[in-house]
Amino acid sequence: MRPLTLHLNNFGPFLKEVIDFNNVKDNQLFLISGKTGSGKTMVFDAIVYALFGEASTKDRKESDLRSHFADSKTPMIVEFEFKLRDHIFKIVRQGAFIKEGNKNKTLGQLAIYQYEDDEFNLRESKINTGNQFIRDLLGVNAEQFRQLFILPQGEFKRFLLSKSSEKQEILRTLFNSQRFEEIQKHLSNDVKEVREQIEKRFSILENNWRDIETFNDETLTEYKIINARQTNRIVEVLPEFKEKARKIQQELKEKKNVHKNEVILAENDLNYNLKLEEALTKLKEKQQQYEQLLLDDDEIKKKIKLLNEIYEVRPLANLLESKETLSLKKEKAIKDIEEKEKAINIITKKAHENKKQLEKYLQSSEAIEDFRKYVEKCKLFYDKAIKYQDAYHQRETITSAYKTLEEKIKTQKQQLDAITEKLNQRKPDYKKVELLNSQIFNLNNEIKELKQNELKKIEFKSLQKRKKQQLEDIEKFHIQLQQLDDKYHDIDKTNMDLNNKKDIIAKVQSALNSGDTCPICGNEVHSIEEHLDFDELTERHQQLSIIEEQRSDIKEKKIKSESELNHLNEQIEKISQKELNNTNYHELEKRIDYKHEEKQNLEKENEEINQLKEQLQKDEQSYHTLELDMKNKQHTLRENDITINDFEHNTDFDNVAKFVKVYESNLEKIKEYDNIIYKLEQNILNNNHQLSIEGNSKAYIESSLKELKNELENMNLKIDEEMARIGFTQFAQVQETIVKVADKDKIEAEINTYNKEKQSLKLVISQLSEETKNKKLQDSQHLKEVHQQKQQTLDKVATELSQHEYKIDFNQKKINEINTIIEKLEKELKAQQEVFQLAEILSGKNDQKLTLENYVLIHYLERILAQANQRLALMTGQRYQLTRREQISQGYSGLEIDVFDSHSNQSRHISSLSGGETFQASLALALGLSEVVQQESGGIALDSMFVDEGFGTLDQETLETALDTLLSLKSTGRMVGIISHVSELKQRIPLILEVSTEQYQSTTQFKRQ
Repeated sequence: MRPLTLHLNNFGPFLKEVIDFNNVKDNQLFLISGKTGSGKTMVFDAIVYALFGEASTKDRKESDLRSHFADSKTPMIVEFEFKLRDHIFKIVRQGAFIKEGNKNKTLGQLAIYQYEDDEFNLRESKINTGNQFIRDLLGVNAEQFRQLFILPQGEFKRFLLSKSSEKQEILRTLFNSQRFEEIQKHLSNDVKEVREQIEKRFSILENNWRDIETFNDETLTEYKIINARQTNRIVEVLPEFKEKARKIQQELKEKKNVHKNEVILAENDLNYNLKLEEALTKLKEKQQQYEQLLLDDDEIKKKIKLLNEIYEVRPLANLLESKETLSLKKEKAIKDIEEKEKAINIITKKAHENKKQLEKYLQSSEAIEDFRKYVEKCKLFYDKAIKYQDAYHQRETITSAYKTLEEKIKTQKQQLDAITEKLNQRKPDYKKVELLNSQIFNLNNEIKELKQNELKKIEFKSLQKRKKQQLEDIEKFHIQLQQLDDKYHDIDKTNMDLNNKKDIIAKVQSALNSGDTCPICGNEVHSIEEHLDFDELTERHQQLSIIEEQRSDIKEKKIKSESELNHLNEQIEKISQKELNNTNYHELEKRIDYKHEEKQNLEKENEEINQLKEQLQKDEQSYHTLELDMKNKQHTLRENDITINDFEHNTDFDNVAKFVKVYESNLEKIKEYDNIIYKLEQNILNNNHQLSIEGNSKAYIESSLKELKNELENMNLKIDEEMARIGFTQFAQVQETIVKVADKDKIEAEINTYNKEKQSLKLVISQLSEETKNKKLQDSQHLKEVHQQKQQTLDKVATELSQHEYKIDFNQKKINEINTIIEKLEKELKAQQEVFQLAEILSGKNDQKLTLENYVLIHYLERILAQANQRLALMTGQRYQLTRREQISQGYSGLEIDVFDSHSNQSRHISSLSGGETFQASLALALGLSEVVQQESGGIALDSMFVDEGFGTLDQETLETALDTLLSLKSTGRMVGIISHVSELKQRIPLILEVSTEQYQSTTQFKRQ
């Protein structure tokens, strides 16, 4: 970022001021000079305020920046225009203030513009979004900007001497190290969650351990006293709970089995008696059913006779159905034989045609074999065709480039020779430039003194003129006073004291009559009438008052004039007559112009020499690069020639595209020929296979037809024999009998049902008679009561066993959960042990007592010290180096800075440095900090830097060294501005921003020496 212009309205001592930084131009280093309190630092404040709404130091508030002499109705406005990379931006920020007559504060405003298309376009107009836009644009916040762009008065010394905790706050802001603290907190929270999870598991473990059943056993009850966190002890005693439960379960099972057997015996007796009772009842019912069934016996005999007749005709009917089926099969076989013969003829014809085509293609195989040999021979070249195509292309390209390189090398060699001849072993003369600067500085001082004398001469004349005017004014005031005194004496002052007694006199007159005694003088009142003209008295009194006021005003003016005259006399006496006569500076201006011209010519020559050296170095590097490129191209050409010769020798082609086309054409012909041969051979095999299948199929059908004919002849003989056996002479007789066959199943079902039911009843009656034979029936109710008593006893034991088994299952579930929890706890404690240790280490519980964030900040601090020591070593003649104190302590340790003194070969406290040495260390540290922050902030475009105060503590040699350090920043392209009262700096820095103050207002002006 490079400042361009700065407009200040009501800002500090600047009521309306414009600072144009374009005056800096090529003089990158300039001095900001002025009296103490003139407002030099306010220039920094204005830049920081425009960008971030803050001052250049934390000590100043926004309300402190507004001018105390500003119009109460006019706002404080800062307009800052700057260049960032290749873009120009303008920021207009108005401060909040309370207008005269208002109670509420007028809010601040912010507008951000970007210069595009020859005009400024608005980008942001709101304060919050605008502030964020600026931070994103610059890539830094206000704190980082202060460290990078502005090194305020005392700020970098404060950082050097600050404690670890104070440095920690500054560094964490600059490097955003809070994210490491967040990592530490996140890990701590994770560990806390894991610990809570483990505690929850222990809580569940305690609950499960508390819930385990002891079965009223004293030993198990004593075990329950064990603390649940003694997991190893719990694992040892858990098997005893299971063993005790198993023994009680076994006892209950044995008791249950005894009662179960008793229940079974009682149940058997009851069931036996009930079955006997049921059997006797059922026997009586079945005997009655059997007697009822015997009444249908005659009807069943008739149906049996009809069924026998139907069975006689059934075989003949089956023979007739079989004959019909054989006849249909015979007709189908004859039709199938005819279709097979047609198919055989078609296949035979196709096979003949395929054989004929195959013989034709085999006769032309010699040409195809030639193609095949060529393809196999050139397959490698075809697969790498792109490589050979590139070789042809590269040969042409590189050959052309090679010729171009030869011309470039020749031209480059000529340029080298020309620059070497032009340089002619010349070297830049900087010492002479410094001498001319010193001479110019001295001449400027002399001219400045003479110009000051000239200004004093003008001032002397002005004083004389003002003195004359004051004398005239005093004489004029004296005459006016004399005139007023005369007028004052001419006015009649008789009865003037009665002017304010008018009311009293009127009251006395109203109370008296003629002949009354006067209460004032005691004489008789002869008449009551007006003796005084009160209006005339009032007029004279007013004239006297006016004269008094005029006299007082003129006296005051006369006193002021006399006081001013005395002041002018004092100023005139201070001016030396010798200085008034010595004002001729034109000859010195001619001499300084000559020196400037001589300096410019010398600087121009030095610049020309430097440019020639740089150009010579660049040209030599270019020449070396061209030579290396030419060697590479020669090597590539040789490789391409070998590749191309190999291709042309084997393929007989000098064009890769033509070769590929011919190769692919041959490959396609081979593929097409092989496909045709393969298809014809497959067709012939398929034809032969189909002929074989169709022939076998025809022979099988013919054999089947012959068998069908024989079966039909045998079937006719069987039909004739069956009809003769039954006694039928005609088929009509057979058909009539067959019609009755439809009722056969129904009749047969009725007969079977009757026989089955009869046989079943006989069997059941027989069985029931056998079961009840010689058996005595008991009282079933009594047997039920005995069984119920036995069952209740069994249920009670079973319930007790069930409850115990529930307790066993409950215990087993709890034991399983306890084992699972203990196993998880062991795994979690083992797995999380390292995480717990890491969390403690990152939180500062380590040998170095460093948190993660502090460890990172130490890394950044060491980088800063490394950068700072490069400059500090130069400024102190390699004597001092800044080091980090490695003493271990609690809190944010490790950020204290000591200084290593190479003269004593040991480190000592930073506060032991002198004022000048402290400034050197502070400046080096500030520049180191600036560079590291710039590196870490993603390439901030930092084209400017301002340094406030501190040079007054340095001796001449140290001042030169510090100034050289700042000049090195200038050589990097930065604009460097320095605030200082040190006069030696004015000799070294030709461009000065002079801040002048006149009572309550300051102005600025760029001056060149």
